[in-house]
Amino acid sequence: MPQSDHGGVRRRQHAHHAVTTSSDLAAKDGPGRARSKHHESVPRWQPMLWCFIGFYAFVVLWVSHRHAWLPEPLPVDAPSHRFSEARARVVLEKIMSFGYRPVGSQANEVLTPEYLVETIEEIKFDTKDTCNIELHVQRPSGAFGLDFLAQFQNIYSNVTNIVVRLTPRDALPEALNNSLMISSHYDAAIGAAAASDDGVSVAIMMELLRYFAAHSPKYASLVFNFNGAEETIMQAAHGFITQHPWKDTIRAFINLEAAGASGRELLFQTGSDELALAYVQGAKYPHASIIAQEVFQSGVIPADTDYRVYRDFGYVAGMDFAYIANGYVYHTSLDDVSRIEQGAIQRLGDNIAGVIHQLANTSGRLQKVAATPESSNTLFFDIAGYIMISMAKRTSITLCTIVLVAALVYSAVTPISVRLRLSALKLLCQCLGTSLAFTLAVALVLTLFAPLSWYSQPYLAAAAFLPPALAGMLHRLGNYLHTKALKSSAMLWQLEESLFEAIMCFWVIGLVLLLAIQAISSYVMALWIAFPLVGQMLCHSLQRMHLLSSSSYIVISLASVAIPVLHSAFILAIAFTFSIPLMGRSGTVVPPDVVVALAFWFSAMVMLSYSSRFFCFMPLQRIRQLRNAMLVITLNVLVVASLRNPYSDDCPMRVWIQHVERRVVLPDGQVQSDSGLWLNGIDFRRLSPIKPFLANTQWRNLATLPAPEPLLKTNDIYAHMPYVLPIRDLLPEQYSWYLPCAAPQVETPANLRVVSSKFSESTNRRTIHLHFTGPSHLDLFIDAKSTRLTSWSIGNGRNGPVPESNDTYILQFSSGTPPSSFHFWIEAEGSEPIGVVYVGHFLENMTPEAEEMLAALPSWTNAPAAVSTWTAMEI
Repeated sequence: MPQSDHGGVRRRQHAHHAVTTSSDLAAKDGPGRARSKHHESVPRWQPMLWCFIGFYAFVVLWVSHRHAWLPEPLPVDAPSHRFSEARARVVLEKIMSFGYRPVGSQANEVLTPEYLVETIEEIKFDTKDTCNIELHVQRPSGAFGLDFLAQFQNIYSNVTNIVVRLTPRDALPEALNNSLMISSHYDAAIGAAAASDDGVSVAIMMELLRYFAAHSPKYASLVFNFNGAEETIMQAAHGFITQHPWKDTIRAFINLEAAGASGRELLFQTGSDELALAYVQGAKYPHASIIAQEVFQSGVIPADTDYRVYRDFGYVAGMDFAYIANGYVYHTSLDDVSRIEQGAIQRLGDNIAGVIHQLANTSGRLQKVAATPESSNTLFFDIAGYIMISMAKRTSITLCTIVLVAALVYSAVTPISVRLRLSALKLLCQCLGTSLAFTLAVALVLTLFAPLSWYSQPYLAAAAFLPPALAGMLHRLGNYLHTKALKSSAMLWQLEESLFEAIMCFWVIGLVLLLAIQAISSYVMALWIAFPLVGQMLCHSLQRMHLLSSSSYIVISLASVAIPVLHSAFILAIAFTFSIPLMGRSGTVVPPDVVVALAFWFSAMVMLSYSSRFFCFMPLQRIRQLRNAMLVITLNVLVVASLRNPYSDDCPMRVWIQHVERRVVLPDGQVQSDSGLWLNGIDFRRLSPIKPFLANTQWRNLATLPAPEPLLKTNDIYAHMPYVLPIRDLLPEQYSWYLPCAAPQVETPANLRVVSSKFSESTNRRTIHLHFTGPSHLDLFIDAKSTRLTSWSIGNGRNGPVPESNDTYILQFSSGTPPSSFHFWIEAEGSEPIGVVYVGHFLENMTPEAEEMLAALPSWTNAPAAVSTWTAMEI
């Protein structure tokens, strides 16, 4: 039964005064040990539970509010010295009016550049008395090797950069020789409307150009790169930073990107301490995280931006910003202007303008950035979007070390014995293990029967995975209390204090590990040690003055974790905002329910780490009732999950449709061929959700829905299918459908012609000159199982052949002026035949068969369609 709280003070008693039982936590301490301490009563469980619920409800509500808050946008007629969202939206809507903008399309290569040039010329004319504006339309060609998704060579021809340089009218030598670049791209991913990725950033850049043309910076030039080929894996950025005549003046850059459609943009990587400081000083609405930077740069997230190219090939430090909210529409036809919330453009524009002012209006600042490129050793994070905190890495590591020492000293002088500590650690590990087991059990059930059921409703994921996590913890704690029969308040207080030290021990271990690898994000561990430790020491002091009741102890303890809880809640808000939609495009191999379940379990253990120890004060019967309530919630959620469609019109299932013709040219000149619609589901549910909708198509009578197989059993070069990107590992072909139908008709089919072949017996090497023609997007796959390439002319041969991936040399070609035409040579060992596959992708072609499939699919799918030709041959 719960004991009443009479406000008794927390009094010290010698260990031998405590009731002795068989429990380890009630065991007598050794001689000479400091005295244990406890209250004469425990807190009443009902007020404690309501306080607990109220505290976390406040955290959720306040964090949700701040995470979604956006400023009021300024109108079209705003003063010229203010950034105006409404003016930027005019530019965005005009760009969107040109239609689908993949590289090589009329919209991307002609209409959008013409409009951008026209608008820039208008700004140039209107501000000719205040600044100098130079305009250059660059059409670079080149190549570079890249390890992104897979090892491949990225070759491009005549892609587009609209480059503008703004300098003050009476520019100082410093301004002429030092430039800050702002970059974004206007091309679209396959099937994407591309308002947020990245049309809105282009519009923001145009408004920034207008703004700074009227108020030009004093100590730097501004270079604006309106980039026309990023979705082809950062080709135009490479063309600028390696070939443009202005590249040598670039001292720093700001890259604007998107992984979602709106909300608060996030500064997720920076390459210089000086740039981080400029953001701290200049951002009006800060939102940045060193944790996001360390996670992104670790490669865990399968994504990359132009930032990487500017950094790796230009050796320039920069800043990378991205919208991350509403990732459901990212790279889909739903990514239109309506998805960009009012205020999202205003806050990003104001933030970038403030950063530019800091960098370009202070003498010598860009030189500081250039002097130490990629010296990102600054801790930075925002506090609820109000202010930024930053400090040098050395200072951060020093403070973390001080916190670590303080925790170790506290553990050395505490009255809790080593034996009690180890017993509490054992209990804590058992609670964590049981909690994890319960959570993974739910994830396994959902994976088998209702994967991704929470996809369009993230709160359902919280309802599915948090209750079993809590139930598992309560189950183990209840069993422990039942077994040990801890009935006296002294024993319960001793258990509570032992658990506090065990929990702190976990955070200490985490801090030691992060300090060992010199991770700047170790500061989070330090927060979770320092503030609770201060709260605990305050309680000790109040107890000595006889001013501490059991109720006030609960209040002080919750207050002491408020800062780490709130800060962690903002970090988790970023993580879940980004990751939940990501699960809908993460491939068909990794079960997302397990990934998300682990994320929610980890979040619960972090957020409840210290406050969970107070459950030991609840009566055993109430603990079991609460556990049972959590299990009932879990069962109800599982029932709902099994009945609902995980997708919606606004959170669609992604399907890729390619109308494919495959051909194998045999050594005797004969050709074997087939054709069909190749469908790929992009998430773990694969294509099963749309199977019933084939009843209204020409494929309704198929007994089985076949996966693609090789035309020849001996031919398997990169999965014998025309992947648009090297993502076979994410989307294995066995989970796709290949539905037979008539071959598509194309105007300029891909063709690979051998111009010449010369073999040298002295070197045992053969040089083959090739001419590759076709649409704007081409791929060449060379069999690496029986061929070793030793050299080639691609990229002037600087890097040599890239390492093979999946036993294949992968070469990706893109051209801004189709039909494509690429001349190059390769050198290979030996004189044996070389197996190759060449592929052409026609991204704007729509066939009757693809239209039939699209018409049959439900409204909750999003399915870009293209035509691809695939030809295998031997050289």
